[in-house]
Amino acid sequence: MKSQIVIARQAGLSFGGLLAGQGLRLLINLAIAALFGARYLGTYALALAVIQIVEVSATCGLDIGILRYINVNGNSADKQRDYIGSALKTSLLYALPVTLLLVVMSGPLSALFNGGSLLRLALVCYALSVPFNVLTTVAGHSIQAYKNLRPKILAMQVILPATALLLLLFFDGVAGHTVALLAAPPLAATVTFGWIWRQLRTLTGTTLGDVVHAGSRRDMLDYSRPMMFVAFLGIVSHWMDILMLGMYSDADTVGLYQPAVRTAGLMRSVLVAFTGIAAPFFAEMHGLGQREKLERTFKLLTRWVIMVSLPFAVYLMVMPETFLALFGDVFIAAGPVLAVLAMALFVQSVFGLHDVLLQMTGFSKVCFINGILGVILHVILNIYFISHLGMIGAAWALLTLYVLLGAVRSVQVGVLLRFQAFSLVVFKPVAAALVTAAVLVFAKPFLDSLHVPVSIAGGSILIVFVYLLCIKVLQLEQEELDVILEMFNRSGNDRHSKQAH
Repeated sequence: MKSQIVIARQAGLSFGGLLAGQGLRLLINLAIAALFGARYLGTYALALAVIQIVEVSATCGLDIGILRYINVNGNSADKQRDYIGSALKTSLLYALPVTLLLVVMSGPLSALFNGGSLLRLALVCYALSVPFNVLTTVAGHSIQAYKNLRPKILAMQVILPATALLLLLFFDGVAGHTVALLAAPPLAATVTFGWIWRQLRTLTGTTLGDVVHAGSRRDMLDYSRPMMFVAFLGIVSHWMDILMLGMYSDADTVGLYQPAVRTAGLMRSVLVAFTGIAAPFFAEMHGLGQREKLERTFKLLTRWVIMVSLPFAVYLMVMPETFLALFGDVFIAAGPVLAVLAMALFVQSVFGLHDVLLQMTGFSKVCFINGILGVILHVILNIYFISHLGMIGAAWALLTLYVLLGAVRSVQVGVLLRFQAFSLVVFKPVAAALVTAAVLVFAKPFLDSLHVPVSIAGGSILIVFVYLLCIKVLQLEQEELDVILEMFNRSGNDRHSKQAH
């Protein structure tokens, strides 16, 4: 029960932070769309796709490796700091040559994705952010390994996008669109790393000397490299639709597609919130041989992810055009794209914890094979669907991919671990979501008659009220109620204790 309460609290914190981060990134896309236009937004999306793929390669899986090895060496603070120093030093040594290579390859990449000189400039400028983002990622995961998500969430989901947004608006006002687009991301990355480094030093005792004098940790590297390939394949698949749309069309088409992707991406906050804190607990429970506890926690978290994700999915599938109207009338045409993407990301959320469970229980090679097959399949699906259907084809390719990968991972967890994530109680939130969808469809004509921000706010209130009412009528499982009640009791005790002091 104690671990489930910690997971619930940290997941709540993570979800709030991730939702804030997705919201801020949505505002960045809104600002670029409204102020700069579709071409600039498409260029930004393409450059961001390339940069994030490069960053995953430079991180070398050490963000995942440090989660495991800090917990494995939980009885030795010196060893933990040594592993942190080694992870930071190694990732920096990988990041620097990768950054240089990206600068050299900016021209060919720009030609490949039909981005022109603007994309080439963006790739060169954004390459400067790679070392800082890589170090921020490893430092944040190092703190997360101590079961403290707050600094990582603040750095990567609040400080980074908020700083980028402010710098974007500032430079647009004083130097114009192009300077704003090029300068904001690398400067924001520098500021964010400065903040997370101070947090790492304070919370773990890691110093610059620990990084400079750290040796190579072969055991961590051997574990991390397969994870790097898994993460690399995952991020390539994540951006595959954007990249292949660029190859088959141009930056303007990518710019029209990007708002749908970013809006649907809000749903990913739910899964990432739970996986971030669940990963070290899965690793710890597996290491201690607590098989029954691990299975129970896995099932509980899967139910929670489904329960929280469903209202997001319903809202985006019923009212996609309303959300896209925020970006401008020209983007409303991508409404069907957003609806399909919402379905795709819900499927990903349903099966997302399966992959984390396999990683944290030592089946990294299985995850690697899944990643390879997933990327190959995604390329094939994109070639077929995009060439025939354009933007919406990219969305259908993603939905098909997530359905197939989810089925494979579910079978693997059942065979390798003999775990089953789903039970009949999952149908309670599904039933609640169906009722909520029916109410929202009925109310949609009235909501569409309102101004866009009012319509979105009114729909949000309606969907939350109806969904929670249905959940209350159907009743939560006793395990969920026990965790929630215990959390409130502990929160009350914490407040009383603070007041007493």
